[in-house]
Amino acid sequence: MNSSARLRQEIADRVAQALLASGEAREVWLEGALACGFAHAASDIDLRGIVDGALPVWESRIVEGVRVDLQATAPQRAEELRHLLRSFDVRRDDLGLFRRVRASMHDLMCLRTALSYGSGRWRPVLTYEEHQGYRRWAVADQAEVAASLAEDLTGLVEDGLAESADVVCRKLETCLAALGCAAAGHPVLGDKWLPLLASAPFHPPLDSARPETWEWFRPVQRRVTRALLDCWPVDDPVHKPPSLGAPDAGWLPQRYADGWFLRRSDIHIPITGGQLLGWLSTVSTDGA
Repeated sequence: MNSSARLRQEIADRVAQALLASGEAREVWLEGALACGFAHAASDIDLRGIVDGALPVWESRIVEGVRVDLQATAPQRAEELRHLLRSFDVRRDDLGLFRRVRASMHDLMCLRTALSYGSGRWRPVLTYEEHQGYRRWAVADQAEVAASLAEDLTGLVEDGLAESADVVCRKLETCLAALGCAAAGHPVLGDKWLPLLASAPFHPPLDSARPETWEWFRPVQRRVTRALLDCWPVDDPVHKPPSLGAPDAGWLPQRYADGWFLRRSDIHIPITGGQLLGWLSTVSTDGA
């Protein structure tokens, strides 16, 4: 924890103590990057008060030159979010829950990082099992982002739009870094914190300038597959994967409650765990 984080931690302690002592909140949570020990010289402090009854409208306050952002939340809303972390019942033919959870990923990240103040200490709000629930949703969410970017990327490459393809490559690199951090059990904070969340989250840059072989896309396929397998391990015997045709770029795995799929754009091919391992082997032939 650097000096900026220590100062903000001390300010958060004082503000939390005041809110609890005044009875304005029954609990006070510290959220976001600071709850993970990260802050820079211009960082704000994010505090959430759990409040019974009518929710107050709190204004931000400046303490020792640092802005403290205060949010009031009903305990029922906090419980609704926790409920989402207790299962992963997403099926390919019914993605309504997935869409609802994806729309709440920022709120779930705040909950994942939340520390509750009491007796002079900050303690995690969620249980280990709830942390694992967030991990599954975060990995699935980032895998969905990767699939969307891959769809754009392969289309741009096929049409020779090199400059636009390079922009999407950079976005995909950031997405893959976030995916790796989520698979390792970290909350998905803002992009600027990715280098601090994992020892080596960034890999050599993607280079789509060799569209004739599509070898440049294989690191994307490997990283998405391995992140998903970290959350949902497979111990099936390796089987031959389905034929995807040529070129095979653009295909990425997805995992729902009803099994594994290989996806390209709107095409989803159901596969077994053994076929997924076989497919991973085919995209790992260069040994990376």
